[in-house]
Amino acid sequence: MMSKSGNELPINFALELATDLDAMDAFAEMSENEQQNCIDESRRMNTKQEMHEYVASIKKSTSNRKLHT
Repeated sequence: MMSKSGNELPINFALELATDLDAMDAFAEMSENEQQNCIDESRRMNTKQEMHEYVASIKKSTSNRKLHT
């Protein structure tokens, strides 16, 4: 899986996104810079649980942004 800028996603990040379609949609709607920030941050996750929580936070932050626009 690749970002809009063509950067390859870390496998654990891509797998976790694939299990949460709402988070995957939220990631797809992000700008290239936002996606790159998410990719960079995902590389800091050390456990499956951390990655799961991080991906869930992507979905929540996007939902919150939509509510405030």
